[in-house]
Amino acid sequence: MTPQPVISVQGVSKIYQIWESPGARLMAPLLETLATIFPGKARQWLQKIAAGYYRDFWALKDISFAVKKGESVGIIGRNGSGKSTLLQIISGTLQPTSGTVQVNGRVAALLELGSGFNPEFTGRENVMLNGAILGFSRTQMEAKFAEIATFADIGDFIDQPVKIYSSGMMLRLAFAVQTAVEPDVLIIDEALSVGDAPFQAKCFARIRLLQSTGCSILIVSHDPGTVQTFCQQAVWLAHGIAQSQGAAQEVCGAYNRDCARAMGMDHAEPLKTSQVAPKLMTADQSVWLTEDRAEFDKNARIKRSGNGRVQLLNFFFVGETGKRTTVMRWDEELTAVYVLGSAGGYSGFFRLGLTCVTLHGVELLSFSDRTHQYRLDLPAGGSQIVTMPVRLPLRAGQYSIYSGVFLFPDEALFPNGTLDFTRAIVADSISYSAFITILPQFNLGIYGPVHIDTDIIMQQS
Repeated sequence: MTPQPVISVQGVSKIYQIWESPGARLMAPLLETLATIFPGKARQWLQKIAAGYYRDFWALKDISFAVKKGESVGIIGRNGSGKSTLLQIISGTLQPTSGTVQVNGRVAALLELGSGFNPEFTGRENVMLNGAILGFSRTQMEAKFAEIATFADIGDFIDQPVKIYSSGMMLRLAFAVQTAVEPDVLIIDEALSVGDAPFQAKCFARIRLLQSTGCSILIVSHDPGTVQTFCQQAVWLAHGIAQSQGAAQEVCGAYNRDCARAMGMDHAEPLKTSQVAPKLMTADQSVWLTEDRAEFDKNARIKRSGNGRVQLLNFFFVGETGKRTTVMRWDEELTAVYVLGSAGGYSGFFRLGLTCVTLHGVELLSFSDRTHQYRLDLPAGGSQIVTMPVRLPLRAGQYSIYSGVFLFPDEALFPNGTLDFTRAIVADSISYSAFITILPQFNLGIYGPVHIDTDIIMQQS
């Protein structure tokens, strides 16, 4: 027997009336009321006149799909395609003109910012209010409150009226509440795009946790990468009509091609390889020891592990101009700067790790030195700068950077000069040591997350 879907959408349409003028809003209902009094042709004539005062706008037209238990489905499309309207109908905040929607289980919905919050109430009071709406007692919500406040991370503002919150603070609290109530179905509109990169990464990690517990997720996003990463199925909407639905990868591929055509990128001019290699800075690197570390310390608190024998005191990128940066061009030659320190001192083999990860948690690129045979000699309380040249040939967007330090005992060195990686000891592992932005490269037709520019050789026939 096939299990009942947690969300069933059948033939859903939504029509809005677009009025020709402000006065038409008064005249049309009056004529329609008069039409109910008169019989026959007079009624038809009045109804025809009334219909002339407005036109029908189909926000959605005959949409049907289902979401199974534990399945994630993405809704993708451009602005005005009907995505948010569909989610509002599914979450019950908007009624369809025709069609049916059935949802089984507890639903948590993250729609427009501030929806479900009373602006005069404090954050704490709104947490209790939202819990009551979802069927939780005050005692149950008080037990969850510490977890919600920690995830939202808005400090003392939790006891201030919501009306003074920034959009980012509103999102933090809303997401923390909606994902802490153990929903059967989580509905997310594009509100996550408001959050900063560290919080987005934390949200996507929470979404993965919910998926592992069997929560069904319906998510709207402009980013096909988000849908492909989190969803098994997808629906592409355009002008309120489903253009394609099925496997997420296939649907997102069709959507990407349509967007490329709309931008005139069907035949994008390839990027020409520069004949002059950029030069890295040659200034005294000791100044990097005094670089500000406030942002690094904040990011490192998100997720950090290791025995602490050697620690990362700072981590950042230096661009081709010789200046510290978090915004870079596609495939720019960069220097990853590691500032290492040790409270008790360390002398021995070590290895650095660097991995570029999407905000959704997908690993794209990793770097390490080729020999793995460098030694680190740090006196107690001392510090050392170690650099690594890297290139990031990634599609435009935001990414997080993992960095780590691994130590090896002397006996881990094989006779042939290589290291036994099974003997590696994690000294310091930081999942979100930096957040970076890759700028768009408009003359590249990039469809994958990584693009490698190369040459071809024409062989003579």
